[in-house]
Amino acid sequence: MTASSSSSVALDLAEAAGGKAIADDQPKEGAGLKKRTVNAGLWQSFGFAFDQGLSLVSNIVLVYFALPKEAFGIMAVILIVIQGLQMFSDVGIQPCLIQNKRQDPAFYNTAWTIQVFRGFVLWLIASAIAYPLSLWKGDSELAWLLPLAALTSVFNGFRSTAWITAQRRLDIRLLSILKASFAVVRIGSMALVAWFSPTALALVIGLLVNSLLLCVASHWMIKEIKNRFHFERKAFGELIRYGKWLFLSTVITFFAGQIDKIFLYDLMSAAALGVFFIGSRFAEIGPMFFKQMGQVVGFPALSDVYRRDPERFKVALLKLRLVLTLPINLLLLSMIALGPTVTWLFYGNSPTPGFIEAGWIIQVLCFNSLAGMVTTSYGSVFMASGRTVYNMWSVFAQLVVMVAATLTGYFLAGELGFILGIGLTQWAKYVVDAGLAKRCGCWQWKFDAAVLVTSGTLAIGALWVSDWLAWRFVL
Repeated sequence: MTASSSSSVALDLAEAAGGKAIADDQPKEGAGLKKRTVNAGLWQSFGFAFDQGLSLVSNIVLVYFALPKEAFGIMAVILIVIQGLQMFSDVGIQPCLIQNKRQDPAFYNTAWTIQVFRGFVLWLIASAIAYPLSLWKGDSELAWLLPLAALTSVFNGFRSTAWITAQRRLDIRLLSILKASFAVVRIGSMALVAWFSPTALALVIGLLVNSLLLCVASHWMIKEIKNRFHFERKAFGELIRYGKWLFLSTVITFFAGQIDKIFLYDLMSAAALGVFFIGSRFAEIGPMFFKQMGQVVGFPALSDVYRRDPERFKVALLKLRLVLTLPINLLLLSMIALGPTVTWLFYGNSPTPGFIEAGWIIQVLCFNSLAGMVTTSYGSVFMASGRTVYNMWSVFAQLVVMVAATLTGYFLAGELGFILGIGLTQWAKYVVDAGLAKRCGCWQWKFDAAVLVTSGTLAIGALWVSDWLAWRFVL
């Protein structure tokens, strides 16, 4: 980075920190796409790293505040329910506003009106199922914690479409600053509540505080966007037509992404789910970053290229995959090598025993994600090219493979076999994603083969390193 670019970034940071709204005179779409994409990637990386770093620290601190494993298990159930309700009602508003050529107030306000209505409906449904769910495993806290946590659906519904417009323009700096700042407040509020009441309430309060602050801040981000209640039949039709396949794919995505936790909660205890939750928080750092970069940077950039210069689409895709996939797979390999040692260092002396068991869970989930980074990148292709039905088939394949692998593993080897089954899911699913990408004309088999073979081989070496580190420092 040159001195001039460094000073430019510093100036942007100062403006964002000082609360300056995103400039009204944004560059036209397509102008300076490479520069805007790089800047968006840097800011997204900063925001994600800061937020995840604080989240991991907060989990460690909460464990040392004697927050029990059951609290993390209950919070995992709450997050599963809220995410499930959101995905069951997702009609693709955000990707449609990013991908569609329309940018007029009627279009955006119709989308915002639908979003607000949806938020209230989700809260009512969550409140209605809270008590029956609390009877399922005898977790009485769910009866009142779930309706409280589900208020985040209302806050998210009122969030301004300016947040989506900033993503469409690849203007990520203020989004990252806001999320990083509110992450500090969120974690501080959780620690304060946990100090007086070491229960799942601390985790729920952090969720609510973060969602409310993001909602309020979104309404002053872009001065020319003022959302009002409005309904236009034509805009509604466009939103539904784009999102009809996304609706089905997001429902299936929920089960594909959460079926492991649902089965764990049904077959085992809240404490076991709590340990899995801690392990997954470490293991999902790389995949979460990849998905966020794909949604916030990759998808808008590829959509821009697809609209304006389709001939460059495959070249842009390969560059994006090189920039994202290789570094994240190196991170995943590092987590395979360090997983047990990291959990021993962080949780070995905690007042609540059992969290160090998350170490081998980290390894299994990271191994699965080595292939997931290859398959997930094709999702941006399907979205940017408007082939949203392909997303549905991709996640449906993941659901089928996940159920078959985990239940077979559980039948053969109990909890160990169940989690090992998760570790094979993305590797088996690659065949389906490769076929769909080939139908799009974007299957990059040489890149895929090189990454999969190299990652699989290095994973074996990482396991050897892990055993040596455990023998040297842990045992």
